[in-house]
Amino acid sequence: MGYVFRMAHLSIRDLQKISGEAISALPGMTAIKSGQKTVGLLIPIRRTNPDDLRPILERAEALAKGRDVKADDEALRQFGEVDPVDWNEEAVRAVQEGRD
Repeated sequence: MGYVFRMAHLSIRDLQKISGEAISALPGMTAIKSGQKTVGLLIPIRRTNPDDLRPILERAEALAKGRDVKADDEALRQFGEVDPVDWNEEAVRAVQEGRD
């Protein structure tokens, strides 16, 4: 498959011995194998750098100006449930700070 790149793997036994610090140091997604069978994926969670996120949020807000939210929601409903959150900078900060 074209989207799968060579990646390291851990056995179930390795997984029992690895520390949180070691998991954080993994370069990315790592397969968990039981024998030759892949049974899961281990993905380290890293904190986002707010300075790296700012240009992305600014671009998203610029693209969102003037859009018809109701029309967008209706168009997206054909694919399933629509996320009702307006993901502006304030909403993202609230999530980062643990507020609802």
